[in-house]
Amino acid sequence: MQNESHVELLLLSGFGELNHLRYLYFSITCIGYLLILLLNVSIFSLICAKPRLHQPMFIFLASLMLNTLIGCAAFYPKLLDDLLREVQLISRTGCLLQAFFVHTYVSVECNILTVMAYDRYAAISHPLTYHSLLSSSMVYRLLAAAWLFPVAANMCLLSLSSTLPLCAFKVSRTFCDNRSITYLSCVDISVISLMELVFASTTIFLPLLVIFCCYVKILSVSFHLSRSSRANKALSTCIPHLVTYCSFVTSIVLEVIQPALAGKNLPHQFRVIMSMEGFLLPPLLNPLIYGIKLADIRNSFRQMFRQMDRPLHVKK
Repeated sequence: MQNESHVELLLLSGFGELNHLRYLYFSITCIGYLLILLLNVSIFSLICAKPRLHQPMFIFLASLMLNTLIGCAAFYPKLLDDLLREVQLISRTGCLLQAFFVHTYVSVECNILTVMAYDRYAAISHPLTYHSLLSSSMVYRLLAAAWLFPVAANMCLLSLSSTLPLCAFKVSRTFCDNRSITYLSCVDISVISLMELVFASTTIFLPLLVIFCCYVKILSVSFHLSRSSRANKALSTCIPHLVTYCSFVTSIVLEVIQPALAGKNLPHQFRVIMSMEGFLLPPLLNPLIYGIKLADIRNSFRQMFRQMDRPLHVKK
């Protein structure tokens, strides 16, 4: 197999030996995915249905929830299917498609968090010109850029990876990403690796730096307005975003340090969880944090439940 260049079926070897625990893992994963769907669809639908939530901050939040749903749809169904199988196989085309959606999910998430940080910066630092800075047209332009650039960049990267001849078939993960695919190649991948680094810098690391700078500026302004109720109210809306940002950075750090831990004597299950953390913690944590901390979201849910409960009381 090592000398062949027409490998079309890949083995996901990151699962290890599931044995009798496969049904336990499947049940936990299925419950987790259903919970992710429930939470993210609920907040996305609420924002779409309530006209008073059609404000920049909530439009960005709805986009974040939508990106989570798309990214998890590319990850969880395949994972659930693999957990029930003795051998975890995927076609090369399927692997490339999953890698595209995984990379796009991470890049879009980072870009949306960046525009959300800019939104909070504008609300706190420039309250008088906030509505002109974040006009409807500007909001949709920012969202278009947040989605279209990662999609175009990852299409370019994965199209190059799809032309590589493969000399191996074992993907040492539980899902596909571009790095795992290119490592199977028979030829030099330095150009693609360089492109991947450039894309990662512009779609992930640069936005993370912008977010950090925005919050440094926000904290600076807040210290000068510490006695202002307006500043305190605006700052309270930053807390969910900061939690989301920290959760996302944790996922990126775990992904970056994984190669360095390859030779370490760590439990296999721990390494698998580390590799999947970006699909575990942020999709569950984000809707919970925003639903609990943002008063407008909480109040909208309460109002909706009261309206649903009223007909029941009338029937009784």
